[in-house]
Amino acid sequence: MNAEVLAGIVDRVRRVPDRYRVFDQDTSTAQRIFRLGDPVLSELLDLGLPHRSSGGERYFDELDLANASLALRLPSPRYLAMRRWPEIFRSVVDDRPVRYEVQVSAECGSDGPGHECDFRLPEEVLALGADPDPAGRRFTLRREVGATQHTGEAPQGLPQLFDEVSRFQFHILPVALYGDMSFLAATSLANCELASRYLVRRATEDGYEARRSFGLLLSSPYSLHHFWPEVRIDGVWTAFDPYMIISLERWEVLKPSEVPTTQILNSAVFRIAEDWTELVEDAGRPTRVSLLTRRRPLTDDAVSAPGPADGAAS
Repeated sequence: MNAEVLAGIVDRVRRVPDRYRVFDQDTSTAQRIFRLGDPVLSELLDLGLPHRSSGGERYFDELDLANASLALRLPSPRYLAMRRWPEIFRSVVDDRPVRYEVQVSAECGSDGPGHECDFRLPEEVLALGADPDPAGRRFTLRREVGATQHTGEAPQGLPQLFDEVSRFQFHILPVALYGDMSFLAATSLANCELASRYLVRRATEDGYEARRSFGLLLSSPYSLHHFWPEVRIDGVWTAFDPYMIISLERWEVLKPSEVPTTQILNSAVFRIAEDWTELVEDAGRPTRVSLLTRRRPLTDDAVSAPGPADGAAS
């Protein structure tokens, strides 16, 4: 393994202060889940990968392992899932009519004795056209992608602004750093939320009306929670995702220039709110959800104009 590459990984990992780490992942997990074999893990340790030792075993932070595995493009569950993410971008660029169906299924928020599940959907989720079952536990969101007149590119001025995020390096961050712009300025490490905050701030400085968006990025077999920037163009809020496109190119799951960083992506996402919003709550508390997603090709005569559940931008 290239020593310079490994040294760069450790350097990026160590930019995150130790106070945000939880050392609860053992060596077997590093090997089995994150695919960091003995030789690579040993080299990373020699270079200073953070860890703790207890009872003759080494323990690592889960995010450190995830970032190292991702940077090395090892076949971890996360990287294998990410290889499917470009499909939605290609569908938009090629203007291919495809339907995505996201089946949202909630888990009971507590296993405690006597707990009765009381599922509720926030108003923002209901506004997407969600029609839950009587228990409020399951619902499906549908979106037609491609051939929906939501293709195109950003107007003059935004491309140069979008290029600014190319100097950042994608990093899976602890929740406490999600909105920390000072951390971004000091380290040049960003997840999707930090990059979105940066672009919204810069677009606003340049005179655009911009907002941060949280919701779902469509992908099969599972969609994902995601942040992206939106800019109001000709009176319509318009979704872009230059940082994700740049990151997918760097991970070599998207070819360079295959998808322009200025591509309009309204039909590729479900916007819920500006900040993180739970899709389902159990008795007023967040609950885990599965986002099983089916991708179904459509014939030209089956394509319809987007309605509330199809995600027309607003």
